[in-house]
Amino acid sequence: MNHEIDPRVDKTRRHLRQALITLLQTKNVEDISVQELTATASVTRGTFYLHYKDKPAFVSQALDDLVTDLFATGIVTVSIGEVITNPADPLRRVQVLSLAKALGYINDHAEAFKTLLIDQSQLAVEHRIKQQLTTWMQQFYHDFEDQFADLEVPISVQTAYYVSATVGLITDWLENDLIYTPRYLTKCIKKLHRLMTVGNITFTDFFV
Repeated sequence: MNHEIDPRVDKTRRHLRQALITLLQTKNVEDISVQELTATASVTRGTFYLHYKDKPAFVSQALDDLVTDLFATGIVTVSIGEVITNPADPLRRVQVLSLAKALGYINDHAEAFKTLLIDQSQLAVEHRIKQQLTTWMQQFYHDFEDQFADLEVPISVQTAYYVSATVGLITDWLENDLIYTPRYLTKCIKKLHRLMTVGNITFTDFFV
């Protein structure tokens, strides 16, 4: 069964999402009307209600879609041999986070992420990012549980540490007007991760 979204529907949703981001730069979400959203997006109210039940449903879906797009761009499938040295099965496929792709996406949508992570933090986009990143990291752990390094630290603590550090770094990067390129920031993170390499698989291997 084909679940692909009609390109016209996708275009309409993206226009409405961009309208929301634009309006959030000067208003709180509760002060934005459907009329303002549709006028800014150049779509009709009828079109809006064809896709969304009401404004809260739209806002929630728009923010979810932005975060989903981030991970759709950043998560890549590679051979485990590209991630660690001398794995048991070097051709085994694994899904990991490409820092360069994820940071590149944030850089390309800097206006949206600055608005949502810094100026409108009450919209909980940070929480959405943390949730999805946690889910992907948990999947990575389950894929390699038998080969994971025993750090004598609960997996939940390790995951929370990496998730908080990653999202915190992204927020700091945005607050400082993206002073580093995605490529340079990726190199810096990888250098830090190499310092924490212990031989067996750890969560540092999830970030490539």
